[in-house]
Formats: sequence, C-alpha cells, structure tokens
Amino acid sequence: MLDLKNKNVLVLGLKKSGCGAVRLLKKINTNIFISDQKEIVRIDGTKYIPYDDIKKELNLFDIIVKSPGIPDDCDIIKAAKKRKVSVISEIELAYTFIPLTKVIVGVTGTNGKTTTTSLITQILKTGNIDAVSVGNIGYTLSDAIIDDSQSDVFVVELSSFQLMDTLYFKPHISVILNIEPNHLDYHKSYKNYLEAKLKILQNITKDSILIYNADDRMIKSKVKQLKCQKYSFSLRNKCDAYVNDDELRYDGYSIIKQGELKLLGRHNLANVLAAILTAKAFYIENEVINTALKAFTSLPHRIQLVRKVNGVSYYNDSKATNVSSTISALNAFKQPLVLILGGYDRDQDFNKVINHPNTAIIICYGQTKIRIATLAHKANKTCFLCSNLQEAVVIATKNTKTLEIVLFSPSCASWDQYDNYEVRGEHFISLVNGIN
Repeated sequence: MLDLKNKNVLVLGLKKSGCGAVRLLKKINTNIFISDQKEIVRIDGTKYIPYDDIKKELNLFDIIVKSPGIPDDCDIIKAAKKRKVSVISEIELAYTFIPLTKVIVGVTGTNGKTTTTSLITQILKTGNIDAVSVGNIGYTLSDAIIDDSQSDVFVVELSSFQLMDTLYFKPHISVILNIEPNHLDYHKSYKNYLEAKLKILQNITKDSILIYNADDRMIKSKVKQLKCQKYSFSLRNKCDAYVNDDELRYDGYSIIKQGELKLLGRHNLANVLAAILTAKAFYIENEVINTALKAFTSLPHRIQLVRKVNGVSYYNDSKATNVSSTISALNAFKQPLVLILGGYDRDQDFNKVINHPNTAIIICYGQTKIRIATLAHKANKTCFLCSNLQEAVVIATKNTKTLEIVLFSPSCASWDQYDNYEVRGEHFISLVNGIN
C-alpha cells in the first residue's frame, strides 16, 4: 500500500479528480502542492506552483497525483519518472483510504462501462446493498469516500487513463467488458492501450473474482492463465451467463427476457450479463435482479430517444466516441436511417460505419468531415457536409421523407467543438426540441 504520511504530494490537474484528491489528502499529515496548466487555483491548506515552474521544483515531490487528461509522455511526467517520483492516478490515491470492510467492484472495457456500472449499482440497491457508482462515471472515488462513507460497495468505472497510473489498486471483483483499439492519440499504440486496460488485473489473487467477456478473443487469451475465481458471459455460447433464444440466463436459469429490457441494442445484452454475474457474486436472488433490470432505462447520450417529430424519431448517441460504439448503435435498429457523425479527428477508419446496411444518408461535420465525405463518395453513399451540429440537424430534418430515424452517433470525440460528449449531446437535444 502506498505510504502518504509526511510526504510531499503534488496534485497535477485540478478538475474533478484533482479536487477530490486534495480533499482526501487533507485528511492526513501530508504537504499538498497543487498545479494546473490552464488556470491558477487557490485551495486552503495547499501551496500553488505555476505549471511552468514544476520541472524546476521536481526534487520537492515524493508523489504526483496526475489528472487522467495529462499524457504520460509530457515533459513534466517524463522528468518526474526519471527522478523516481511516483506518478499515480486519483484512483490509486483513493484506494489507500478505502476501509477493509468495503467492497470494490472495478468495471472496465472500451464500450459499455457506464451502463454496466449503473446496472450493477441499481441491482445491488434493489437487493438492499448500499452501493454507489464512482470513477469515470463522473463522481470521483475520492469524493465518494468522504461523502458516501456509509456505502458498503464502491462500483468503480475505470478508464484506461485511470488504470495506467495504478500500483496497488485491487478490486475484489473485476469486470472486463471488451477491448478494442481506442484513444490511440493518447496511448500512441494499441499495445499501450491494452496494457493500461489490463492493469485492472495486475494485483489479482486467488481470492479475487473476475468477470469477463468470453466472446472477446483478446480478453479470453489474457485471462486464461490467471489463478482466481473466473466467471464468463457470452452472446454466442453457453457460459456462466449467456443468451438463449430470447432469454438471458445464469447457470441455466432464466433471469429476464430480452423483450422486458428497456435498453436498445444487442451490445447492451453483454452489459446486462456482466451485471447479472456481478450481482450473483453478492448472492442476490434472481427475482431481485429481474426487478432491477426491468426498471433500468437507457442513460443519457446512449441511444437516447429525444423526440418524435412528424413521424421521425431522433436519437442522441453522443457518448459514441469511437467507431465500434456507432456500429453497436446502428445494429440496434432494423431499418436504414439518417446518420450524423463527425468531430475531433483521432485517425479512425470510418469504413465500417459508412458501409453499414443501416447507413442510408450521412451528414458529417467537424474535423473529420472531409475524410468521412471522401469515404462516403467512394461507397456511393449520399453524404452532406456541414460546419457544425446545428446545420447537421437542419439538413437531417430535410432528408427524412422516406426515413423514420435520425441517429446522432458521432464516432468521434467532441473536443474540436465541445468540452465533452455531454455538452455535445445536450446541444443536440436542444436542437431537436427546437424543430417545429
């Protein structure tokens, strides 16, 4: 376990995770330094150091708590590691404060993390277990340790950025949903991204529980030699939890029928199966799981029905920040549609999206619009270019004479025009609500 007492700790980056880290560090005898690249921040009980002065002051620090948004190859982090300064994430810091009586469920994967984290938490609560969703879902583990200290279970959504800077972090239950190439602009290679994701397993022991996707060949091969309690789920084959005709089953028993779920898309069946297995690790009865699953509705910005206007349904899937997410969204529908996509360019290949049978008309905007339009032209798909989302919605509305669905599933990060996918999604919702 990390020793923090009487140490000089620099919290680098002062958004949610950084501020949560500072709150926790104030609880022990630690010298706290803070810095942020974009703004000057003053917090009582800490010493502010200008970002540009950090490299000159590196000998001061024993530990750096790094914001997930700061890449490992930035000059400060490279210099710190060269000087043997420990660089950790807020997740690793918070882990040192969690009482031994608490249970940690760690959920990671390229897609589906937030939905699965929320599903697990709802099932546990329905089963009268005091649980809270934390981590990459938007509520820091550090804040939860302080503000939800009564909770018995922390269900932690874990991004690759959070996992890559962990040392001793060890969930009691680890859930791995899927791993596909993503965030390669940050990690520089799929190998680095994969290594970051798999750090959830670095401290696993025989008493640990691992829940994994047996349909994902990469995951299946990586966990094969692990000595722990392993439980698998599959959409194709009989496993501990699996799909049989129209039923989701656990250990051969029917938990729920597909038609009883409010979640759209076959990809969400995998998320539900993972949540079922996690619930069974807490010995929750099938009837309780069934009740919780029936009540669960789609989260905002995830194939979210915004409104039906003049017979056309508009769906907000702003959370789709990669191609595989958009493919899952397209698969959730049984008919051709108008697809709005585009945004920050991370050099993804859009061919699978463009050539999907449900992609009838493409409306593209943002940094990626030229690349998307070029590929659409080669595929003989109707494509409209526009400069922003407002124009895209106007064009979509004019091109729905024979189509009944407009899907906003951008396949890209939002950072060329929006701070995050939530802001982007809310803008889409407001534009749709403004259609007459």
